[in-house]
Amino acid sequence: MAFRNLTKIPKLCLVYFSVDKTTCVVETKKIRSKETGKVFSEFGPEAKDLVVVKSGSKTLEAMVIATDSK
Repeated sequence: MAFRNLTKIPKLCLVYFSVDKTTCVVETKKIRSKETGKVFSEFGPEAKDLVVVKSGSKTLEAMVIATDSK
């Protein structure tokens, strides 16, 4: 079993990018908390959390709309 399955961390998040007013589904492992800069390893992001999405060398600020947790 994967570590994420044991801790019940959501694998996907729906995020909103205010730069161009779009939404996107992003893997939780690619986002970090905007305030602390830490990866969500012990708990998942919640709705309206501000996050930073890393993709390659680019980083974008976004807001979490929803997660796939139940």
